[in-house]
Amino acid sequence: MSASIPRDVQDFLASYPHTPSDPALSANLRFYTNAARCRPDNLLIEEIHDQWHGDYEKLERRHGFIQWLFPIREHGMNYESQPLQAHEIAAMRADPRVLARLLASYALMLDFYGMRLVDAETGAVDRALPPRNYKARYANLVRASLFLSLFPSSLPLPLPLPLSILMLRGPR
Repeated sequence: MSASIPRDVQDFLASYPHTPSDPALSANLRFYTNAARCRPDNLLIEEIHDQWHGDYEKLERRHGFIQWLFPIREHGMNYESQPLQAHEIAAMRADPRVLARLLASYALMLDFYGMRLVDAETGAVDRALPPRNYKARYANLVRASLFLSLFPSSLPLPLPLPLSILMLRGPR
């Protein structure tokens, strides 16, 4: 892999080859099967989808849910979340309900940014119809882009779907 790609991105793209998986841990799988609540918000995934979709104030203020909706194999900012385990990935890939919930999570976040998923197979997105308050939502993207532009050498190439969705979908 290219030396210009940061080590953590290389590890992610290579499925964390040096990260052990603990079969005793299954918080992400239990959350995505709607059998466990995320922390600190104490909600099931279906409750997040039902109660928070379109609630831009709540999504703007709270951040602990991100590692639950889009888990990866390393620790994030929410110390109450669990890194995604390899056995969870296999089980999640095999469960159509989990994959549907993952796409619903993606749709929730796209809506927050004033966008919508046009094609689940290709990952194509477009502005939400009818356009509603997208300028305020895009301001989040502009702020993030300005911050990230300070570190251009550490940015991965943009991908159409969140990396956790790509991880669960597997190779084509």
